[in-house]
Amino acid sequence: MKRILLLFCVASLSQFANAQSSLELGIAGGVSLYSGDLSEDEFGLYFQNLKPAFGFFGRYNINRTLAMRLGFMHGQVQEQEDTPIEGGLFLRSFRSNISEFSFVAELNILRLGPPGGTNLVSYIFGGGALFNFRPETLFDGSWVDLQPLGTEGQGLPGYAAPYKLTQLAVPVGAGLKIDMGSWALSFELGGRKLFTDYLDDISDVKLRYRDILEGHGELAATLSNPTIDVNDPVDDDVSYVRGGPFKDWYYFGTVGVSFDMGGGYGRNSGRNIGCPTF
Repeated sequence: MKRILLLFCVASLSQFANAQSSLELGIAGGVSLYSGDLSEDEFGLYFQNLKPAFGFFGRYNINRTLAMRLGFMHGQVQEQEDTPIEGGLFLRSFRSNISEFSFVAELNILRLGPPGGTNLVSYIFGGGALFNFRPETLFDGSWVDLQPLGTEGQGLPGYAAPYKLTQLAVPVGAGLKIDMGSWALSFELGGRKLFTDYLDDISDVKLRYRDILEGHGELAATLSNPTIDVNDPVDDDVSYVRGGPFKDWYYFGTVGVSFDMGGGYGRNSGRNIGCPTF
């Protein structure tokens, strides 16, 4: 009898879990933005540096409070200021394409609206991501890949190994959803905490100019410190730091549209996929 009751309870809980959960599929579009060594401020919105971004995602709603999301985003970050920043010798006209796979948890912190109707939901999210980047700079009218050059002595004796172009990141952010039950519209802003300071190929490492010139060649030396002419004699002790005080981040601001593929009322009312209704 106890086994029958236990099986009944397990089956009931399973049915309850299935009734509470739902799967959404969606697309997102918006903008991407960079913050780092080349920024005038650690955090700020520079409209001239906003670039288009797009992606897609799947969201599994465990219940009305918690959801797990798997997504892909692609965008570009850039810095195209021509004025020097105090405290460093900076290479300008930087850009990098970014492709990101992420897995995050969403926590709905406030829901306004009746069950079964349109809801306004605020949420926060956090998790992990794997992203690929490729910093470039404009030189003599052409974009040049920076990582293979070793502009900060990467790979030379006494310097770090070349940095990897695929790295881990921690996405964090917040958003607002208009939840219609069978579909939802979301507005989201999220930043990525990075474990590399080379998104822009610039860090706070102390460099010797002759090391770069003799170890990696004239192009690497020129891009490392454009204020020095490679044809001029340079003392062995000429050194410099290119990076500023700010660590690298990138951000995505997106608008997303998602449709419920069915499975209960984990998000709102439990209506299955269908034409949008208002």
